[in-house]
Amino acid sequence: MSTIRKIASYVLLVSAYVFTWLVAVVGHAIPRRRWKPNGRIAVTGTIFNPNWYLSHITPLTRSGVKEVILVIDEPLQPMAGVRFVCPPKWLARLISRAGAKALWLLCVGIRYRPDLFMGYNLVAGGCTALVAGAILGRPACYQMTGGQLVLSTFSYDAFEKAGRFEQRIAGVIERLAVSVIKKFGLVVVRGNKGKAFLTGYGVNTDIAIITGSTKSDLQPPQADRHIDLIFLGRLVPVKQVDQFIEIVHRVSHTVPEIKAAIVGDGPLMPDLKAEVERLKLMKNVEFLGKRADAESLLGQARLFVLTSKSEGLSIAMLEAMRMGTVPVVADIGELGDFVTDSVNGWLITPNCIDEYVVRVTRVLQDKNLWKELSDRAIETSRRRCDVTAVSEAWRQSFQGVIGYVPELRVGRLWNAESASSTARTIALDNGHRGYTPKDSYGAGLLSDRRHGVTSTGEACDRQ
Repeated sequence: MSTIRKIASYVLLVSAYVFTWLVAVVGHAIPRRRWKPNGRIAVTGTIFNPNWYLSHITPLTRSGVKEVILVIDEPLQPMAGVRFVCPPKWLARLISRAGAKALWLLCVGIRYRPDLFMGYNLVAGGCTALVAGAILGRPACYQMTGGQLVLSTFSYDAFEKAGRFEQRIAGVIERLAVSVIKKFGLVVVRGNKGKAFLTGYGVNTDIAIITGSTKSDLQPPQADRHIDLIFLGRLVPVKQVDQFIEIVHRVSHTVPEIKAAIVGDGPLMPDLKAEVERLKLMKNVEFLGKRADAESLLGQARLFVLTSKSEGLSIAMLEAMRMGTVPVVADIGELGDFVTDSVNGWLITPNCIDEYVVRVTRVLQDKNLWKELSDRAIETSRRRCDVTAVSEAWRQSFQGVIGYVPELRVGRLWNAESASSTARTIALDNGHRGYTPKDSYGAGLLSDRRHGVTSTGEACDRQ
C-alpha cells in the first residue's frame, strides 16, 4: 500500500470513529420518550458464507424476537423470522457498499422502528448501528467477531510488517475505537480473551460472551471415517495452509496411508497444489474446493487441524466438534475456551510443526484415544454451542439492553422448506422489476424485488 493510501485510510478511519462518537454522545444526551417495543431488531454487517449466516442469525431468530431485519448486500437463504433489506447496487457503486448499507439501515429504522440496532465488526457495521440508534433513540449492540487488530487498519500480516510509527498510529486508532465501543448498550464477544481485552481498556458496557451456534439435529456418523485430517477455510496467507501440508508430509513418514482433505478456495490454491506435488503427496492430499456439504465432510474426518496465525472463534471448529471430529488447533484467539488438552482435543503452540506432528500421529495410531476425545468434543459443542443454548444466551442479553425478555421460540431449526413460507425478502429498488407496496416509506424508496417465487403481501420469498 502506498504512503498516500495509508494516510488516507488512517484519516478515513479516525474520521469515522470521531463522527460516530460525536453522534452517540449527542444522541444519548437528548431526552427520549420511552418507546413501545415491537419485537424487531435490525442487523447489519458482511456475511462471509452461508454457514456463518446460519450459525449467527438462526439463534437471533430463536431468541424470541418477532423479526430480524437483515441489512446486507444480497438476500440469502430464506429463514423464518428474517427480513432481508438490500440496498441497490447503483447506490453501492455511488457511495460504497458500507455507505449504502448505512443509509438503508437508517431507512429501516425510520420505517420499522426496531428495538435494537446490531452491527457485526466495528467498521462499518458497528459504527452504522450505533449512529442509527443514536439518531432514532434506540440502543445498539456491537458484535466483536475478531480480536484486537480488528479495531485498527491492520490485518495480522500487515501489523507484523508495520514499522514502529505505524504501530503507534494503530494504537491511537485502537483507543478511539474503544471510546466508540463504550457507547454501545451491549457488546458481544466470542470468548474470555475478547472480554478481558475490553475490560482492560475500561469498557464498562454490558459485555456478553455468545458464540456462533451449531445445529441441534447434527448426528455424528457411526461408520469408519476415511479422512484422517481435514482443513476447512479460505486459502489465504493468515490460514497458513502450507503448514497443514507440511504436517501431512511429516506424519506420512510414520503413517504412510494418511489421507487429508483441504476444503475451501482462495488465491493460494495454485501455490498449495504445487507444494503438494513438490512433496509427492498427491495420493495423500486432496483439494475439494468450496463445498456446500462441508458438514458431511467434517463428519467423515477424524481430526480437524487449524494452523492459522489469527482467529476469533472458528465456526468450522465448533461444527467439527459437533460431528465428533477431534480438534488439533493453534492456541490462538478464543479456541482455548472450547478445546482442552487431552480432554476433547489438543491446543498447539502456534507455528510449532513438531508439536502438531506428535499430537496428530498419536491420535491416528490410538483408536481408543480418538474415540474418547471425539465423544468429549461432541459433548462440549452440544452443551455450549447448540442453537437452543445460544438462543437462550441472546434472550437473556436482550433483557438488559431493550428492557424485556423475549419469549423463547420452539420448533424445527434451519428448515429452509418450512422457512420459505414465512421468510421475508425486502429489497430497495436496485433496477430489478418489482412493485412498491402501499405502505412503503417515501416515494417508492422501499420496493419489493422478486426472486423466482411470487407471493402475496408486501414481501416475497426467495427460493
